[in-house]
Amino acid sequence: MNSYAPAAPPSVAQGDITGREDILHLVDTFYTRAFADELIGPIFTEVVHMDLARHMPIMADFWQTVLFKAGLYSRNALAIHFNINAKAPLGLEHFNRWLQLWTNTVDELFSGEKAEMAKVQAHLIAGSLHRRVTGRPASQYSTISMRRPEG
Repeated sequence: MNSYAPAAPPSVAQGDITGREDILHLVDTFYTRAFADELIGPIFTEVVHMDLARHMPIMADFWQTVLFKAGLYSRNALAIHFNINAKAPLGLEHFNRWLQLWTNTVDELFSGEKAEMAKVQAHLIAGSLHRRVTGRPASQYSTISMRRPEG
């Protein structure tokens, strides 16, 4: 059982994401919701048995690196998701739910340039991870190809 106790999220979006404290608040609120979600929650709690308190600083490092180029995250997110997918296949519905929860959480807590960037980057990351764990290239443009000349 987890002893992690998240802070209650504010009811009105505040300003933009400005640093680590805001990121910690965002990932704390998001993962609390994700763990409780009926679709993706069991992946965290029953498949990978994630320790939420231990995971928070790692995810804060990830998002601080994504949003502020902090260089704090050095793990291989793709390998982690491949390992999860091997235990319980991750379908489009899982990535879509993750994105929905992330976007809603960002919108409830923050507004501004970095908040928008957090949503855009999450969309790109989720799409890339989904394509990769289902055996396709990471690029969203992988279906575009050159036509052979006729003749």
